Amino acid sequence: MNNNRSSRHQNKEKRVNRLYNVLIAVVAVLIVFIGGSLILGGGSDETSPEQNTEQTPKSENNNDTEKNTPEENTEEPAGDEEADENATDDEATEQEESSDVEVEENPEPGVESRTVDPSWEPVGTEQGEKPAATYEKGSTDWNEMLAAVGAGVGVNPNDMTVWRLGNNGAPEKAVATVSPKGEGSVKYRVEIEWVENEGWKPTVVEKLS
Repeated sequence: MNNNRSSRHQNKEKRVNRLYNVLIAVVAVLIVFIGGSLILGGGSDETSPEQNTEQTPKSENNNDTEKNTPEENTEEPAGDEEADENATDDEATEQEESSDVEVEENPEPGVESRTVDPSWEPVGTEQGEKPAATYEKGSTDWNEMLAAVGAGVGVNPNDMTVWRLGNNGAPEKAVATVSPKGEGSVKYRVEIEWVENEGWKPTVVEKLS
């Protein structure tokens, strides 16, 4: 009886030991599996920062490009700057020329204003060195004198009424009294003089009162 009990007891202990061994093996396998997963997972996580650090300079370069772009756009081509300077110089020249115009208000009885403009130029001629000085209506000299008068008043000769056109003390000087057509109450007295080989030009324009 004692032998049978001892043998059963020993068999029971062997089965328990086998069960323990199986459990230990299962636990060991689980530990290895979990440990391996953690190691592999940690490795993949560690590579992410490297990938991020590789991409970081690219994004910084993009930012630098975006920062530089407005600066490049704000730069004006040299040609535009030169054109602006030339335009400014032209405007300054025009202002200087316009400032040379002399306008005198009420210089004498019957004269509302007297204007002298140094920029007036000869109107050109077909007569040569000297004018014919015939004062014949419709002649070349007559038409050229009216062209100079119109240049001084700022009215086309075809749109003027001529009240008088005659000698002003010398063959190379003349004076005219004119009005814009349809404005007979507005009269201008214009003195003109001859420039050799270049024609007549206005010298004084008076608006009569």
